[in-house]
Amino acid sequence: MNNDVLADQIIDLSGGKNNFKKVFNCMTRVRINYVDENIVDKEAIAQLEGVHGIHEADSFQVIVGPGKSTKVAEAMNKKLGAAAAVEEERQSQGFLKTLSSIFVPLIPAIIASGFLQGITNLLTSNANLRAEALGIKATEALTAGQIYLQQQHLFEITTMLGILGSATFSFLAIYTGMSAAKVFKTDIILGAVLGALTTLPALTALGLTVGQGGLFGVILGVWLMAKLDILLKKIIPDVVDVVLRPTLMLLIIGILYMLVLMPITGWLSDRLISVIMFLLNTSGVLGGFVLAALFPSLIATGLHHGLAPINMELINQAGSTPIVTVQIMSNCGLVGAGLALVLLSKNKKVREIAKGVLPATFLAVGEPTMYGLVIPSGFGFITASLGAGFGGAMIRLLDVQAHAMGAAGMSAIPLIADGKYVQYLICYAVGLVAAFVLTYLVGKIWHKSLEV
Repeated sequence: MNNDVLADQIIDLSGGKNNFKKVFNCMTRVRINYVDENIVDKEAIAQLEGVHGIHEADSFQVIVGPGKSTKVAEAMNKKLGAAAAVEEERQSQGFLKTLSSIFVPLIPAIIASGFLQGITNLLTSNANLRAEALGIKATEALTAGQIYLQQQHLFEITTMLGILGSATFSFLAIYTGMSAAKVFKTDIILGAVLGALTTLPALTALGLTVGQGGLFGVILGVWLMAKLDILLKKIIPDVVDVVLRPTLMLLIIGILYMLVLMPITGWLSDRLISVIMFLLNTSGVLGGFVLAALFPSLIATGLHHGLAPINMELINQAGSTPIVTVQIMSNCGLVGAGLALVLLSKNKKVREIAKGVLPATFLAVGEPTMYGLVIPSGFGFITASLGAGFGGAMIRLLDVQAHAMGAAGMSAIPLIADGKYVQYLICYAVGLVAAFVLTYLVGKIWHKSLEV
């Protein structure tokens, strides 16, 4: 369906333009805050062509799929005009929601950079193998693999892709500082400066290390900067505000950050990573099963964003994370359960929805299938979660990790660390088959639930 037409229909079924406070979007959903939610025809919105389902949480969420969510939200905001231009209320947020607000804007860049790094890794890994097979020797300037890439006219391409891929991760602390400053309502560039401070080699002269304190330290530092900003606005005369306030903010928080926050948050960050790795390493396949099986529920409640800073910190410190690959096994569970539901169901609406949501989930994101197909079936959500658990157990058994965050499904292949692409596909297949078999068997017994 045309995005403008769908936007018009959602607005009409929501009680008209004056019933909107705010319209925004995430990767797969158009999120709406209403003036009066009681006058919204939610069931009719759920039945619209192009809508894969709805979900009610802190906002009313219309699942339309990746890419489309941005376009529909933009079309709605354009049509709503001043009616949607209600200022964002600075509501008190929980810890996880605050972290989510900081890290979610960074995810597109992380996905893009991770994907490009993955392509570079694929090309360079193949080049190293080919160079070894051909007996190519390294020189002082180039490795054997680079010489092979040069012979294939790919050296410049892989170099450029590598630069583009590393542009996000090399300066992640800076981007985190900017995003945190926006969330905490303080100067964005000063937030970036605080993040940049952690990347400077001169820190070693103070007995510190580059990156010490991690991303959590940057966030805490920017939060304190925001508090100081509020205080300084009250006491500094307007005539000297433009000079004194930013100078004092940077001077006070910068010194406090280097002398106190970096050592403390560095220690805490290291302990956190150690505990997480200990739990994952000691729980093994059982831990993989439990986390993967729980992840569909985390997505449904929005709590999955709470893992983003932990994954980013693991990537920031160790270069890879074992959590991402476990959690994206929820994707294969949803695909397997969705395929079984299509095979079992005689409902035309189910089949029509499946045509739109299953490809999107197989390639990238799980929400369309979750809300459009699996949750409405009832039992399918449970069998999808259990199937994902088997995929997560295999992930831990084969020690498959990711060097970046990004989309799930087949889009995650370039994100896999250490060239374990085949192992990832094996794990995905195990989870998919397990979810399919469980859903099909339960569906044969619980056939009445398929009347959706």
